[in-house]
Amino acid sequence: MQTPETLMTLHPGVEVPEGLDLLVALSGHMDAGRVARQLREAVRDRLETTPVADVDLDAAYDYRARRPHVRFERDRYLDLQVPRIGVDLVKDLLGHPFLMLSGPEPDFRWHGFAAEVLELADRWRVNSFVLVDSVPMPVPHTRRVGVTAHGTRTDVLAGLSTWSAEAEMMAGMLQLLETAAEEKGIPTAGYSLHVPHYIAEAKFPQAAVAAFEYAGAAMGLMLPTDELRDKARDVEAELERQTAGSEEIQAMVSGLERTFDQNVAEQGRSLLETSEGLPDGDELASAVEAYLLGREGGPSARPSSPAQDDEGPDPSTDTP
Repeated sequence: MQTPETLMTLHPGVEVPEGLDLLVALSGHMDAGRVARQLREAVRDRLETTPVADVDLDAAYDYRARRPHVRFERDRYLDLQVPRIGVDLVKDLLGHPFLMLSGPEPDFRWHGFAAEVLELADRWRVNSFVLVDSVPMPVPHTRRVGVTAHGTRTDVLAGLSTWSAEAEMMAGMLQLLETAAEEKGIPTAGYSLHVPHYIAEAKFPQAAVAAFEYAGAAMGLMLPTDELRDKARDVEAELERQTAGSEEIQAMVSGLERTFDQNVAEQGRSLLETSEGLPDGDELASAVEAYLLGREGGPSARPSSPAQDDEGPDPSTDTP
């Protein structure tokens, strides 16, 4: 029975094999390209999943900041979309099992949440934590998706980072879980995908494909990427169309390409350091947003900040 101090409730009757890897894909303040959301959707739609544990949303989630969506049809409200934070037992495309912690990162009780995740990891003798997130970066869509690899599993991390300079940044739940797991002696492999800053507020399936590839390699699994690759080709084609129609956008992308190529060659020069400053991506971003908004069922239903788009609209402006 759940106590007031407990955030997570286990589903009865579900046997979790020991020694599995735990894939962590929590969308938070920097879910650029909506990568975590795309991973959850792909796993839910393509793989066999069994819920293992669920977080008490009333204790951990701020409904006023990220209000659920609901559909109104004539005279009724239907399909209230309440988010879920939880752990699933998943089988990959070949039937190999792994665990996945997904959903929006909790708004409250971070340390309590992390402690319970670590307790479950100890109970199930989790082999390692594999954590994926995404960050907006001044990188071009015309180059491969970059990554910053971090963690203690050097066997699956060495030589992967396209940018790994020192930086002070805002922390999220993934950073808390990674550092806490390392303190407990649990091996970690983290992959932060780089999303072009001018498309960070829409779905960028290219980064989701890369996230699955890195995570799959770290866990020895075959994860679903076919549909994401199809969507990536559609987005790439539209980006190329928008770029071809403007010399100014072409110049911006070319500047990003030069900086990216130089950084890859030097391996350590910050992507933020350019002789001409950070190219302005507003024009391309506006064009891409207009395209995405005009596509029914396209990569994005509307533009919003990545931090707020996970399960609901922008923060409420209601007064208490």
